[in-house]
Amino acid sequence: MSRIKTGLAVLVLCLLMISASFAEVFEVEPLPYPIAPPDYSYFIGSGETGYYLLTGSVVGEFSRFVKATHFFRRYGVKHIVIYLNSSGGSFFDGLSFAQLMLELQSKGIIIEVRCYGIAASAAAVILAAGSPGHRWIADCSFVMVHELLVFKFLSTQSVSQVEKEAQIMRKLQNAMIQMLASRIKLSPEELKKRCAEETWISAQQAIEWGFADHLIK
Repeated sequence: MSRIKTGLAVLVLCLLMISASFAEVFEVEPLPYPIAPPDYSYFIGSGETGYYLLTGSVVGEFSRFVKATHFFRRYGVKHIVIYLNSSGGSFFDGLSFAQLMLELQSKGIIIEVRCYGIAASAAAVILAAGSPGHRWIADCSFVMVHELLVFKFLSTQSVSQVEKEAQIMRKLQNAMIQMLASRIKLSPEELKKRCAEETWISAQQAIEWGFADHLIK
């Protein structure tokens, strides 16, 4: 009798091991939608549309957008919607973010931008870099453009250093103006003047000047 019990125990153990192996091989994959990283800063709802949230400073957004584009590519996303509400931030992050948007468009991906609240400074470049016909701005929202700013604390510089720094700042600002002017209806000269005056632009005026295409009411 003890031998029979032992044999049955061994048989049950073998069956459990086999069933566990089959469970690993034939495990049902989870549904792909909705899918997002833990912070939900970008996600896929359904179909081939991805969503990206840019609400706050532009600082650090380029690296996050790079991660998001690889995430979207994995699931065959062909249309990216950027929800924008930003007062700006890093010049280089904003410029590189916009350049990546243009690169994606050259590959047939639609980049839709929907601005709620504000698109100022570097964020204005991101708004303008959206796909033509797919740039939206909400009524009572604003766009702001200005010259580059330098933030320093207890800095000591010679006249030569200040002059050299100003030359570099002009070079960077001219690069931004040329890129932005190529996406809107203002000439580089007119845009340069608007930046020098720190111009605040209403939603309707943003459409007239080419920063956006449609009004969200």
